[in-house]
Amino acid sequence: MPGPTGRRPWSTQLLRDWAWKRYPGEVLSEQVRLGPTSSQLSGVEVSPALEAMLRVNNWYADGLIIRSTEVLLIESKMRANPSAVGQVLFYLRLGFSTPALQAAMSIPFVPVVLFAEDDAAVRVFAQTLGCRVEIYTPSWIADYLTQVQFRNRSTAPSSATESPS
Repeated sequence: MPGPTGRRPWSTQLLRDWAWKRYPGEVLSEQVRLGPTSSQLSGVEVSPALEAMLRVNNWYADGLIIRSTEVLLIESKMRANPSAVGQVLFYLRLGFSTPALQAAMSIPFVPVVLFAEDDAAVRVFAQTLGCRVEIYTPSWIADYLTQVQFRNRSTAPSSATESPS
């Protein structure tokens, strides 16, 4: 279903579908702001309410699932991408300084990259850096492929569409 901008949030839907199937009964939090408030106001005391408003500028993980045995910080992408690995590792660092997660500090934090498409090179890269890699191909993958990934591609070679001189 398209969002307010008219674009369909593919990776968000991937995250929701995966979490529902992989972790039934667990609470999935989406777009979780991480770290202490990074926006600073010099020389001015701010109220907790104003600090909370400033927090919207913080980086955020696509998903967060706090389980009794682990805290999953999740970056979701339709296509496997090495930049997602860097993102989730950055979010892991921020997670340790996030005030709302302080009660979970005794539980291991796990960086997770979730992809709809597998890429062995990206998978191995992520695993080598300590990330859990989850591959979940949703039933609606054909919609994504035709509407987004391959929408500007033709099955015919470009020379076949050109008219002779």
